[in-house]
Amino acid sequence: MRTITIAAYNRPDYLAQVLESLQFARTQCPEYAAEAIVLGIDPGAGEEAEIIRVASSMLPGANETDIRMIVWPYRLGTDEHTRRLLQYAFMRLHSDFNLHLEDDTVLSPDALRLVMWYALWNVKTYCCLQLYSGSRGGEDPSNIVRRTSFAPWGWACFNRDWHQWIAPDWNHKREQPYGWDWSLSRAMWERELYALAPALSRVRNIGRERGVHQTPEGYDKDFGNQVCAGVGEMRKDEDFTLDPALPAFDVWKHGC
Repeated sequence: MRTITIAAYNRPDYLAQVLESLQFARTQCPEYAAEAIVLGIDPGAGEEAEIIRVASSMLPGANETDIRMIVWPYRLGTDEHTRRLLQYAFMRLHSDFNLHLEDDTVLSPDALRLVMWYALWNVKTYCCLQLYSGSRGGEDPSNIVRRTSFAPWGWACFNRDWHQWIAPDWNHKREQPYGWDWSLSRAMWERELYALAPALSRVRNIGRERGVHQTPEGYDKDFGNQVCAGVGEMRKDEDFTLDPALPAFDVWKHGC
C-alpha cells in the first residue's frame, strides 16, 4: 500500500497551491497510485474549517484513493504533528511506502515520476528520497545525487525506514531550537546513512509568510534563489540516473 501524508496548520492558501500541484503531478504520472491520502490538521490557528473546505474541493475523489482528514484534538506543534501523521500512515494504515508533504511544498510536474522510480527501485542502500536539493539552476534534471543530511521539504520512505531509523531517531540528540529534521540529520551522520535527491529539486518551498519556524527575511535568505524542475524538463522516455562517482554532499553546508 502506498500513501501520501500532508501536514497543514494555518495556511489554507498555500495548501491550495500544494494540492493543485499534486493533482497536476498525478496527471503527469498516472501510473503512481496512492491508495490513501491523509491530511493532518494541527488546530489552534482558527483555520481548520477553511483547510477542510479547500481540501474537500481539491483532493481527488477517485474510487481507488481513500481520502482521510484528521484534526488533532489539541495543538501538537510541528514536530509531534509530523510524527503522528507518519505513524498513522505506517502503523494504522500499514503503508509500505509514503510520500510526505507540508502545506508549503509545491511539487514539480514530474515529481511523482521520481517518487515512483524510487519506490520501484526499492533498494535498501539508501534511507529515503528527498525532493528538495537546494538547486540554483543548471543542474541536469535526470541526475540523482546522494546526500548525507535530511531535508524535510517533500520526502518519501519505506515502512522499513520508519521502523529502523526514523521513528527511533526522531528526537535524537535534540537541541533547541532545532527540530526533528536536525535530529534525523544527526542520526544520518552517526549511522553513516545516505539519502537520494534529484540534482534539480522536485519541490518548491513557498512558505514565506506565517511560518512556524521561518520569517520572511529568513525565507528570502534560504529559499529566495531556489530553482526546481518545470514542465518538460525531462523527455518521457528519459530515465533518472544515479552516478555512484558523484560525491555525497551536506545540504546544510551548501545552503538551503
